[in-house]
Amino acid sequence: MRLGDTIDRVLARLGAPSRAGVEVVFERWADVVGESMAARTRPVSIDGSSLVVLCDDPALTTHVRFLEPQLVARLAELAGERHITRVEVRVDRLGGHHRLAAPPH
Repeated sequence: MRLGDTIDRVLARLGAPSRAGVEVVFERWADVVGESMAARTRPVSIDGSSLVVLCDDPALTTHVRFLEPQLVARLAELAGERHITRVEVRVDRLGGHHRLAAPPH
């Protein structure tokens, strides 16, 4: 049995997206939300089928909440069948904009 298959089964039991879904969220965030939004937002966790996203500005959280149906649809389009059904948006009160940038690889 391949490790990837085992990981997908564990994720399914947890109600989480597949490996492909997790990759889309964390590795391809700019593909989901666009470059300008990705510069100001960051996915931080997945809890079952809910995605938690941090924003650098309270006003932006309102905008992201408004876009939730489109974000969920885009994630489903990119990630396949087991996907995110809800986006929870929070303000990054600790780090500010500079902490939202993607970490160097």
